[in-house]
Amino acid sequence: MKFGRLIATAGGAATIAGMVALSGPAAWAQDATPEATAVMAPRPAHIHVGNCNEIGEVVAPLTELTGAAGGDRVGQANRAIVAESSFTSVPLTLDAILGADHAINVHLSAEQIDTYIACGEIGGSLSPDGTLIIGLRELNDSGFTGIAFLAPGADGASTDVSTFIAPTQDEGRNRGGGAEETDATTTDDAAATDDAAATDDAAATDDATTTDATLPTADATPDLDAGIEPDDEDEDDITIGTPEANQ
Repeated sequence: MKFGRLIATAGGAATIAGMVALSGPAAWAQDATPEATAVMAPRPAHIHVGNCNEIGEVVAPLTELTGAAGGDRVGQANRAIVAESSFTSVPLTLDAILGADHAINVHLSAEQIDTYIACGEIGGSLSPDGTLIIGLRELNDSGFTGIAFLAPGADGASTDVSTFIAPTQDEGRNRGGGAEETDATTTDDAAATDDAAATDDAAATDDATTTDATLPTADATPDLDAGIEPDDEDEDDITIGTPEANQ
């Protein structure tokens, strides 16, 4: 049944009205309902003696890093990169922390405490207000990097440490199958190249066949069997010897 006939009937009109109602503001309001954010496993973090290549004993534990838990999804929630953070007031002055080699190290989870996912040596240039920002680089192909912000505490005897991590774009080789995606892309590119080459070869073969079919044959000799005889010269027109002999 054509669309014009459908809307011409009462049943068709009712059907269209129902479709509009289902796709109208009520349905939009349902789609716009915020969803709760999934709870992430907390990630332990510490200030250690040493550096990220030689992590020593724990000097001060930091508050475990967590993402937003139970909050509404707002803004471009489907595109935004989810980050995790923590804040800790460490009972050491920033000068004391900088007076020896220290590093901030983040662990995968309490259950996998031996797996380090991000780490950064504490050092660099102080800002005019006496604060320090350091980077936390990825460890063990975890797919996480981050930063830490260290500021002298208001009491003059502590350091406020804010730590942040977020997944990298490819989420690490061990977390998102990045290598598999690369291999699949390479395979697809190779297949496309083979198909293009095969198409070009087929086109070249067709062109050659067409050219051969249109070229005239090189054998221009008359076909005697077809009853066509070559033109013979008249024997009377043949001159033999010198002109004087023929006079």
